[in-house]
Amino acid sequence: MERKIKPKVFAIDVGESRLVATKMEINNNTVKEADTREFKYNEEGLKELIKFLEGYEEGIMEATGVYFYHVYNVLRDKGLKVNVINPVQTVEVLGKKTDKNDSIRLAIAYAAGTVKGSYIPTGEMQELREMTRHREGLVERKTQVKNEIRKVLETAGYKLPPFEKKTKEIVRKLATDEKLTDEEIKEYSKLLGRKLTRIEAFILKQLLDLLNIIEEQIKEVENEIMKFLPEEAVELTKIPGIVPISAATIYAELGDVSRFESSKQAASYAGVSPRTKQSGKTEFHNGLIKGNKHLSRVLFLVARSAKNTVQFNGFYQALLKRTGNSKKATLALANKICRIVYHVLKDGEYKGETKKTRYRGGGGEGPQVDPNQVVPSALQAIA
Repeated sequence: MERKIKPKVFAIDVGESRLVATKMEINNNTVKEADTREFKYNEEGLKELIKFLEGYEEGIMEATGVYFYHVYNVLRDKGLKVNVINPVQTVEVLGKKTDKNDSIRLAIAYAAGTVKGSYIPTGEMQELREMTRHREGLVERKTQVKNEIRKVLETAGYKLPPFEKKTKEIVRKLATDEKLTDEEIKEYSKLLGRKLTRIEAFILKQLLDLLNIIEEQIKEVENEIMKFLPEEAVELTKIPGIVPISAATIYAELGDVSRFESSKQAASYAGVSPRTKQSGKTEFHNGLIKGNKHLSRVLFLVARSAKNTVQFNGFYQALLKRTGNSKKATLALANKICRIVYHVLKDGEYKGETKKTRYRGGGGEGPQVDPNQVVPSALQAIA
């Protein structure tokens, strides 16, 4: 299929403190005119950039860390069509970065149709994604603090499960040097360690206080997320294993599903499909297709919950028996759930399992994936 050349484009290379922009005109497959300039990455520099791009309505920029977001939003607000390319794709197509010439090479590649922009959510979708990712960061910090609490206790010889209802009170007393009751000592005598030092008790108390703060913040952000929850995300909660918060995350991360040609493409984007390579007539598989890490994580967690439901337990148990590996079976279920999510968002309603999901050698539309193809190292990155 012949690519259509774009006659007038711009490209922007975004850095922490500078912007390099190229505007380019192409006529008869030849660069007619190109102009490259460098701007400071501040409000004055952005004003100069907008003036520089007058007459150019379409272009591309690289998603450099978090720095590209502000430039992207400013240009969009000015009515420009801005596509964003993943740096990984840039390297695959253009090779290693060459600093000054990056924007020129990117402009040529975009005009020629060699590279395409990535999906960037806007409006309420973008706000919901910001909220769900903020919550994800808080949950990660909560896990880190819990691990630090365990470390303090284990250093002093305690084998208590510190976050169960009964033992939480014992941990609080250890942090405040409060005496345990005779009943507590008798019940947990085999799990208790030595008396904490003054410094250990001080650190433990601060960690417990920090944990309480983070847990409160998680509740606050979850309440805020529920205010953003659109009807499409609510519909996803009808799928076994998906609760409102995970529905919000999946909806925000998957975004507009009309950009996917099939549920298979959606699963690849989500990072729950194995990478397949072929040499002659031989196929071999090496890990997972690198996808959206936020989406792959939540789908894997949803699958861990859904595997015990009536609707999905048979599917999971059959794969578990076949592979002998619970992580592989769970990943396969995550793939299946992602495909169901795609159809729900596409059709606007959950109709149950209307199509039989199959694996290589079966029948139906479902994922053409053998869970044995997924290597453990790739699964460990999700777990």
